[in-house]
Amino acid sequence: MDEPPQPPGSRLLRDPWDVRIKPSTKGEVVIVGVPWDWSTSGRPGARFAPSKLREWIYRFTGHAPSSIDFKYGIADLGDVRVAPGDIHVTSRRIVEAARIAYTQGRVAVFLGGDHSITRWTVEPIVEGGLGILVLDAHYDMRSVEEGLTSGSWLWDLWTAHKGKVKAATIGVSDYSNPEYLAIRAREAGFRITPRLKILENPQEALEAVDWLAEQGLENFYISVDADHLDISNAPGVNSPTPLGMTPWESLRILDYAARKLKPRGVDVVEITPQLDVADITVATLAKLLMYTIHSTLSSYTNS
Repeated sequence: MDEPPQPPGSRLLRDPWDVRIKPSTKGEVVIVGVPWDWSTSGRPGARFAPSKLREWIYRFTGHAPSSIDFKYGIADLGDVRVAPGDIHVTSRRIVEAARIAYTQGRVAVFLGGDHSITRWTVEPIVEGGLGILVLDAHYDMRSVEEGLTSGSWLWDLWTAHKGKVKAATIGVSDYSNPEYLAIRAREAGFRITPRLKILENPQEALEAVDWLAEQGLENFYISVDADHLDISNAPGVNSPTPLGMTPWESLRILDYAARKLKPRGVDVVEITPQLDVADITVATLAKLLMYTIHSTLSSYTNS
């Protein structure tokens, strides 16, 4: 044959100078996928999100005409070997994978999975005090009579490590949460910035980041729940949010927070790919993640 078949999945565009981001064996960024969604009581399927997020991350080039080009190495450790339906075995494996990720790079990136994974991805960095910036339409401070819910991870984390965890949650939606969760958040000393407050005064979100930075904590972490975005920008999620935030609002907050907090870890959670429309959700969150990683590593370079 003059031209043998191409490897499966090869691009039709044959431009040797069009270089895309690729994973390597080591780098400043360490990626771990966590395909767990057995804590979801709504619309399951987030277990399939890590592969879809990777698909989009590795479509991007490193060129950024509005900023500095992305020239950081990415070490992709693969996915946590979850035990379907078994949170006890899976949580131990998530903690161990996270521990490895924190020691191998400057910023660990976790691709969820439902939001319950954050309870375990932060576990290795709680000691000394942990500040968590959460973009979410919900408080995630629930208690349930039985079973699991991805809406309890922050309450579980706080009760397990009282005095060591502070959180600032941005984007909480009206008419989407029971009132007792707001009471719990206040009693825990967390800072809550509702979505409409950001619409009235965008500076309030940045002030929440400043508040978190001033809490005297050793480590910081950013958790991005896809459902903080408006349903038009994130249809493929467990709990769609009408009148949620825009990606441009989120981008400004994440850029500011990444540079201010220098987070040890970042995650993206609650994407349900099979319910997405034309990859709107996964593509938007993948790009927000790229900006957040870049801003985090830029903060180290410039400090």
